[in-house]
Amino acid sequence: MKKLSAAAVFTAILLLITSCNVIINTPTTTDGQVTETEPVETYAHSDMVEAPLDEIIATTKLQSIPVSTFKYFFMDNYNSFLNQYYYYLSYYGLDLNIPLHDQEYSAEENTSWYQVFLDNGKSAFEQYAKFAEKALEEGMSLDEADNAEIEAYLVTIDQAAESSGSTFDEYMADYMGEGMTREMIKKAIELSQLGYKYYLKLNESITFTDAEIDAEYKNGAGKYSLVDYNEVKIEALYDETDGEEEIAAAKEAAKSTAELVKKYIEEDGMTFAEAYAKATESTVQDAPASTDTETGDSEEEQENASVKNYLTVGAPYDSSEKYAFIYKDGAAAGQVEISYDDNGDATVIQVVKLPYKNTKKTVNVRHILLTSNKYSSEVEAEAKAKELLEKINSSEDKISTVVSLAAEFSEDPGSSTNGGIYENVKPGDMVTEFNDWCFDSERKEGDTDIVRTSYGYHVMYLDGFGDELWHYLCESSMRETKFAELAENVYSEITVTYNEDLLDRIVK
Repeated sequence: MKKLSAAAVFTAILLLITSCNVIINTPTTTDGQVTETEPVETYAHSDMVEAPLDEIIATTKLQSIPVSTFKYFFMDNYNSFLNQYYYYLSYYGLDLNIPLHDQEYSAEENTSWYQVFLDNGKSAFEQYAKFAEKALEEGMSLDEADNAEIEAYLVTIDQAAESSGSTFDEYMADYMGEGMTREMIKKAIELSQLGYKYYLKLNESITFTDAEIDAEYKNGAGKYSLVDYNEVKIEALYDETDGEEEIAAAKEAAKSTAELVKKYIEEDGMTFAEAYAKATESTVQDAPASTDTETGDSEEEQENASVKNYLTVGAPYDSSEKYAFIYKDGAAAGQVEISYDDNGDATVIQVVKLPYKNTKKTVNVRHILLTSNKYSSEVEAEAKAKELLEKINSSEDKISTVVSLAAEFSEDPGSSTNGGIYENVKPGDMVTEFNDWCFDSERKEGDTDIVRTSYGYHVMYLDGFGDELWHYLCESSMRETKFAELAENVYSEITVTYNEDLLDRIVK
């Protein structure tokens, strides 16, 4: 569940559903002869009256929800799909010039594209509406911070509308349809925010002991571990013009080479690189062992250098069948296995280090994002970033300064209202430059800097470190399972009643 999940709507491609329909009429002359003109297409839903935005489409015990709020979720799903698959719409059989009601969804018989988007929209809507219902039951409401966050989100739409030369309502009409006002959008976001608030409460109610987390790690069959291994692929060399005998011979040659690599390691005590070189009658390419005694490299380091073309260090769990033996009971360091794919290619894998805990820690990082959209140029945005960094570094309370400056200057709607913080960031979660700064081996709590990414200039503050990754991943998996159980109880407990006539007329 995402906070203010419809943010993606405003990066979606500007496309409207055009009114049209599916019956084909072939024009004829007065004597009944078919003319040479192109057929004229008309569509059953061309003249459909869309549901009035202010009418009540859904009710629960404590909520009466208008069409406008439901449409927000429907259009969020629709626009997200267009944004992701715009260049492949014809492949999926979706025509933007035909009403969704009148287009069959090819993946499911007797189902229209409208029904697909309706089902997905209902799923998202009910998730928030049911969580909001539980929040209301427990006396929860939006507080000052929540309202500030909502307003900040609306301001980003104001700015986007202004930059496009539109009013808020005109801008929203392009994404949500005619008549969707600022107040309607605000009401939909309030529902999202209240639902999210209950989601947080439910999630935070879940706790586990260290013993339970350790047990999950041990029972995870390597899911939360890292592993080191050597790997090389030996291709069966043939092409589509070869006959069956040539193909069979190529596959057998790949198999024989792979088995030789395995034999040289297991029986002759060769290193992986040496075994592969001898099996392929070649030398170790591009990775010779160092013979320079001045380097001070240990014998082990020199050996590692000789296999660097094959060695993968710190690989996360991979469920591919070829790696399965690494995670089985009884696996041993040095063990070699061969797997084959459908093309007859052979992959030789040697375990270098059995699965082990990833002790690198997650990071908690604050940032202030500045972009050239708000400033007149890249130079001005960078100058502002340097000014803010100087304020932070000269402050006696850096965290409080970052929090206040993020609220005033940051253009990141996901963090500007919560002190610019992202917690438990894992390697790979953020864009490259941001990620590299966070996980620099020399990084210390309290470090500050400016990092430039494709998003703009980030004024950085390292707030601290979280759990070791193995621990975090174990707990996250357990939490996800437990939360799904609790959420399912909420979903089954709360009933949403729909006005089916209105539900069928969200868009044409």
